[in-house]
Amino acid sequence: MTVDIIQSLILGIVQGITEWLPISSSGHLALTQLIFNIRVPVFFDLILHIGTLAGLVGFYRTDLSKIFRSIIFPRSMEIGELKEYRNLLMLIIIGTIPTAIIAFALKSLFEFSFYDIFLLSIGFFISGVFIFITNFFKKGSRSINKFDAVLIGIAQGFSVFSSISRSGITISLGMIRQIDHIQLVRFSFLLSIPSIIGGSVFDFLLMDDVQVSTIGNIPIASYIMGFLSSAIVGYITIKLLIDIVNKGKLHYFAYYCLALALILLIYSFL
Repeated sequence: MTVDIIQSLILGIVQGITEWLPISSSGHLALTQLIFNIRVPVFFDLILHIGTLAGLVGFYRTDLSKIFRSIIFPRSMEIGELKEYRNLLMLIIIGTIPTAIIAFALKSLFEFSFYDIFLLSIGFFISGVFIFITNFFKKGSRSINKFDAVLIGIAQGFSVFSSISRSGITISLGMIRQIDHIQLVRFSFLLSIPSIIGGSVFDFLLMDDVQVSTIGNIPIASYIMGFLSSAIVGYITIKLLIDIVNKGKLHYFAYYCLALALILLIYSFL
């Protein structure tokens, strides 16, 4: 089924907002498609994710540049900065390993959750509970260690379930672990980069002939609109979430997720 430019704009905006806010992008994309009575091809969904990835890379371009320099041009950096970014890279690698294992093992199992209202409600409920719990913990000041990276990586792996928020579950777990908020949000977002890239490549390579044949059903203008809107809105949303976390207001999103979970649960039984 084709996606017109207005629908692609809306889907891109939804993706850009919900990819980084702790309310689940895949869950909201599924709901949006149900509202429009459309089912977008896998390739269009990949374009939306690449768009938000582009926004993320743009936002953290300085950190990513320093990570790259710490490996390729270490002599161009001061010792303290070199150690900081090599350690950050190591933690990202450590966190990515359990994410990849869990996502690979559970992806096929959880694929059906994308279009099931009852299962969507379960994922939003899980996200809401995790986020709500953070309200009972004071602002942390700890640096991220290897054990934290493993735990956050495991949490990210379970976000393959359609309506479990990647940012919600990883940032909430880090806040419970009393990690410094600035370090935590940066690590959570940077950790998502290999996950998004890996997941996108994996989905692209596994497209069957039917899915490949649907690529041309959507106008190029719709692909461009989806990419640009998700990238621009995603960039703005990252700044918004950082401000929300620093002000200790992340738990507000729990009420939204729990309310949405209840609405979907009731609807699923009607």
